[in-house]
Parts: sequence; C-alpha cells; structure tokens
Amino acid sequence: MKKLILNVRDREKRTAVIENNKVVEINIQQPIHTEIVGNIYKGRVIDVLPGMQAAFVDIGIGKNGYIQRDQLQSFHLSALPDHEKKAKSISSFVRQGEEIIVQVTKEGSERKGPKLTGLIEFPGSSLVYSPFGNYIAVSRKMKEEAERDRWKMFGKTVLQEPEGIILRTACENKAEERIQIELDYQRRKYRSLHEKQNQVKPPSLLFDASNIVDRIVIEHRLEDIEEIIIDDSHVYRDIKERLGDNSVLVSHFNGTENIFSVYGIEREIEKAQKQVVWLENGAYLLIEQTEALTVIDVNTGKFQGKESLRDTVFKTNQAAATEIARQLRLRDISGIILIDFIDMKDKDERQKIMQALRSASKGDRNRIIIHGFTSLGILEVTRKKVRQDLSAILQVNCPTCLGTGRVASAETVAFKLERELWELRGKDLEAVWIEATKTVIDVFKGDQNVHLKRLEDALTISIYLSVISSPLHTYNIRHTGSQSDVKERIGE
Repeated sequence: MKKLILNVRDREKRTAVIENNKVVEINIQQPIHTEIVGNIYKGRVIDVLPGMQAAFVDIGIGKNGYIQRDQLQSFHLSALPDHEKKAKSISSFVRQGEEIIVQVTKEGSERKGPKLTGLIEFPGSSLVYSPFGNYIAVSRKMKEEAERDRWKMFGKTVLQEPEGIILRTACENKAEERIQIELDYQRRKYRSLHEKQNQVKPPSLLFDASNIVDRIVIEHRLEDIEEIIIDDSHVYRDIKERLGDNSVLVSHFNGTENIFSVYGIEREIEKAQKQVVWLENGAYLLIEQTEALTVIDVNTGKFQGKESLRDTVFKTNQAAATEIARQLRLRDISGIILIDFIDMKDKDERQKIMQALRSASKGDRNRIIIHGFTSLGILEVTRKKVRQDLSAILQVNCPTCLGTGRVASAETVAFKLERELWELRGKDLEAVWIEATKTVIDVFKGDQNVHLKRLEDALTISIYLSVISSPLHTYNIRHTGSQSDVKERIGE
C-alpha cells in the first residue's frame, strides 16, 4: 500500500509517493515547466515528411510537435485494408496546412518537440475512453475469465461506433453502473472539447490535462492507495468530492511546517540531485545522466562482506538492483540506461540480478524493458519517457562548465596564454598587461619566475601580471603598448 503526499498550496505543485516508508516518486510542476502530456490541441500541419512517415504540427507552444503516420486519425479510420494502408505514404492521409486535433503523448526536450497522436484518449481511474478507438480491450490482469467476459460484453453494450474503451483492472468486481457513470463523465469531456474546437482557430489548447485532481485519479490505482494527505483546503475538498465513497483515506494537513519536510521528502529531493547514492550496506551507486543516455556504476564502497568475494559481489549487486529501480522512478530517468554491476561471471547470478531489478520495478508506472547483459557485462535497460526527469526540472547547466561538468585546468589556460603572447613577437611593443587568476599566474611564471623571464627575454617585452578572482581558470590581455602607457593603466 502507498501514501500520496500533495504539496500544492504554492505556485510550484509537488506530489510524492511513499511505499513501505520510502519515497519512490516525486512529481514537480513549476509554472515555467508546465506538463503537457495528455493535453489536446487544435493544431496546424506545418510540414509533411514522406521519407520519415511523419508530420510536424504547430500546437502553439513555440516548438512544433511531430506525429507519425500510424497515429493519424485519418489513417486509423480509413476503410482501406491494413496492407493497403501501410503501403501508402503519409501524404495520402494528411497535407500541409491542414487543421488536425492531436494529443501529446510524450514531452519534448531542448532539441525535440513533443510526440503527438491523433487517437484521442480520456483516461480515468477505471477505464480509458477513446472517441474514435473502435476497440474493446480488457485488462489481462483480471484474474477470472468470467469477469473479463463480463466487461467485454459491457463494452459491446454501451459503445457506439467508432468509440473505443480500455477497461482497467480497477473494474474488477465493481458494479457496471459505477463504470457507466465514469464513461458518461469522459463522454461529456469529449463533447465539450468537440464544441470548443469549432469555435477556435489553430493553434489552440482544447483540453488541459494538468489538473492535479485528474492526474491523481488517472495515474494511480486508487485501490492501492492507503491515504492521500494534502496541504491545500481547496484541493482537499475537490479530491474528497471526486473520490466520493471510495475507501481511500483523504486527510488535510494544516501544519505550519512544510508538508514535504514533515514526511522526509525534502531531504530525498536533495539526495536525488546528487550523483552518489549510498546503499544501506555501505556500497554505493554513481549515476551519470546525459542527454543521450544514463550510466549507473555499482561499487562495493565500504561493504566488505562476511564470506567470500563472490558472495560480497552478488549481495552488493542485489542491493544495487533494488535501489536502482527506486532511483529510476524517483528521478524519472528514461531512455537508454546502462548499468555497470560489479563483474559476475556466473550466468545464474546475472539472471538473478535481472530478476531482482524486474521485481523491484513492478510498481513503476513507466514501462521498463530489461534487455540483458552485453559482452562487456553491462546491463542494458530502457525506460519509457513520459515527462521531463527531475534533474531537468530542478537544475540548469552550470554557466561555468556549460553542462560538461569539467573546466580547463590552470596548466591548459597558462599554456594557451603563452602561445598567444608568442604571436606578439616582432611587433612594436614594449610591454603587455595581463589579468589572470592566481593559479594561472603561478603556472605561467614557473618556479622563481623562470618561465616569465624566459618569455620576456625571447619577446623583448615586459610582462605585467595582475590577479583577478574567477571560478574559472582564466586570463585577459588588458593592454599592449609602451612601458609608460601600460604602467599608467595599471596605476603604477
């Protein structure tokens, strides 16, 4: 069972999931980083690319979204046989300048726009309603075949062509009247959207999916939630009204201290921004995130074990697999993930570690695929991206290192300065004034100023140095000219 903690009384909206007294998910919505997954827009097709079987659509957010041919409503509803449809170019189903209704399925990034679909869906706690889905799907997790058949028949009875529906596991053992109420609610949403789309010009937002109450109902299985604790009275009343007689305990937190501090979530947010994650046994993980992929390195650290080296390695990897699954959810890391476990030669042990990671990931709402170990012993994993990861929301690239995590050394900068001064050889100059950080000056001058004197003799100029303060190893050639001119500028 789990608890949801909602810190929503400020402009920044934050939610956290606690399972078995551990924080496993954090979602932060900042006004500048508004989530758009689930939003529905009336857009305009800007470009159609037959070679990629995709089109770019202006939805009014400053960056065009992209939609693939198979996700177009016109492709989906085409009366052509499947093999004929798939043989046709995207140009047969959409044209440049056309107005289309699209829904965001994946957040964009700095270099890429959001991913779109024309197959609109309205998800709820018990079902997903698709106005043009033309299908009936029942969760495979329903244990009884008779129960699955009951809900298939329900779908056939209540749907009108071309409607579609996915009946979630939450429907199991519930009254059909209750599910009918939710279906009618989603239908009203679509009717409202349909009326709005005829009144606005593209690009326009038709449906905002960022409502905090809707997100909770949609994203979490209510039967798994033990308690929802909220620090805002308005949201508290909204959730109480929306859940009705549901068995979930809904509490209003009105303490003066920040709710995230009370439940230890603030501390977890700080730890989730660090590269090193310590395990309880003294081992640690090193997590390196880049735009292309994430690399996780497992180290024994202080853990020495009580038995053989092999036993120590296996136990460390086992603990690491459990914590890695939590960190992927906590930091919302997605895309390609490479995990460098401590080397294991035994195939059975590798399989056990993969199973440990798979078991620990069961609660993750984002799809995780464990692809297996490479020939180098690296475990390849992919995790579906839905929204920006925690790091992208809370942090920006360092203005000093520009996101690389590294800066030029004092030696590198000092040698660059020396090369630049050599370019002054033969010019009609008597002196040069240079400002630089102390570390650069020390390397540039050398022990007992030996390098400085050698350079002055070779260039036949006087070199004046001033110390400046900077987080970077840096220098600046302030002035070149006569001795008197340079001294006057320095203030001698």
